[in-house]
Amino acid sequence: MARHGSGSDASSGLRRIGIALISARARAIMSIGIVLGLGAVGTLAAWSDTATATSGVFTTGRIDIKLGNPAVDNDPSAFTTSMTKVDLFPNDTRSANLIVSNSGSVGFTYSIAAAVSSTTGLGALLNSSVYLGSADGTNTGCSGTLLSTVTGLSTPQTFSHQNRSIAGQGTTLPLPPPVTETLCFVVKMVGAAPSTPATGTITYTLTATSS
Repeated sequence: MARHGSGSDASSGLRRIGIALISARARAIMSIGIVLGLGAVGTLAAWSDTATATSGVFTTGRIDIKLGNPAVDNDPSAFTTSMTKVDLFPNDTRSANLIVSNSGSVGFTYSIAAAVSSTTGLGALLNSSVYLGSADGTNTGCSGTLLSTVTGLSTPQTFSHQNRSIAGQGTTLPLPPPVTETLCFVVKMVGAAPSTPATGTITYTLTATSS
């Protein structure tokens, strides 16, 4: 009987060990399942999405003032040829047309300055006027509206133009694109001629500005 009881106790012990191992294994599997579950939640949280919107093309405007016909950037030949006078005497005048063109993509206003490069003080003996109009047939005067006059060109001077869009005096002329207009310049010698012959040139600088 003692041996029989001892065998029964051994079987019971083995069963308890087996149950304990099975229970530990089950807990391990459950723990792994929990870890995997947490990993799945983390993956879902990392999902993302984006959307974009692109503007249209931006292009800058271009200011481009040209002179003469055909239009050039500098020194139109017709103006240079007409605005020439040999043997200038007191009260002599000379006139020439200058076509101004807006060849750019935006409107602008422009100012005009005059400066003389000469010998023996010729600039002090010269006055200049600008008209909105054309030179007469003799190239000694201009028809149209007088815009401004500068006197004594020994130093550079800027014409003061009459603004054509509003009443009163301004310093610029409005010129939206595409516009071409004709100006007439007159040069007049005033005072006594110098004892020593003098020569020189007048440079008219037109500066376009867009606000």
